Amino acid sequence: MGLGGHPAEIEVYAVGSLPITKTIKKPTIKKPTIKKPTIKKPTTKRSTTKRSTTKKEVKIIDDSDQEKDVEVETLVGEVLNNFIQSTDTSIDVYVRDDVEEGSIVFELEGDDAGLVIGRRGETLASIEYLVRLIASRSLGRRANVIIDVEDYKFRRRSKLKSIAEKSASKVEKTGSRISLEPMSPSDRRTVHMALVDYKKVKTQSRGEGVNRKVVIIPVED
Repeated sequence: MGLGGHPAEIEVYAVGSLPITKTIKKPTIKKPTIKKPTIKKPTTKRSTTKRSTTKKEVKIIDDSDQEKDVEVETLVGEVLNNFIQSTDTSIDVYVRDDVEEGSIVFELEGDDAGLVIGRRGETLASIEYLVRLIASRSLGRRANVIIDVEDYKFRRRSKLKSIAEKSASKVEKTGSRISLEPMSPSDRRTVHMALVDYKKVKTQSRGEGVNRKVVIIPVED
């Protein structure tokens, strides 16, 4: 994902047969020393109290109305910390006290945190998908987690809602449809939900793959 890497060998063999035995010299990986992260005060009105997920500092304290899945929180914290260590970047992992949309929210902060966002959040979405997949398969059940970088997703959703509402108002006035830029599935969902109560416009997703976008269409009286 563009965050560094190490030499590796891939072993391929037919299904049902045993892999070819051979000695692979693994490269020596120097892991960075984990610094004790400083818990920052929230800068928004949202509930953003966070706790470090490093092993010595994990405290399972739940003050929210929704009960957290302790196994998911612990496993994902370990997976994320191992991933960050392997990239040799200056990033700290925190977990928020609040549960968002039924998911445990992990926050990445640090000098290199911006690297994991990627273009329109694509790298961040990939990391979230992989971590969720690893946790779900390890536990044998769905792991509901959200991974964010210094409130990037919150700011992204706010921006998309503003764009959607302004575009809808323009469609209402002009009577002409507007096509927004290509978006990820989660971003398109944000736009659809932002305009669900608008009576004079409707939204549709059109296009294929990375070119799929939201079209805002006037509703005829």
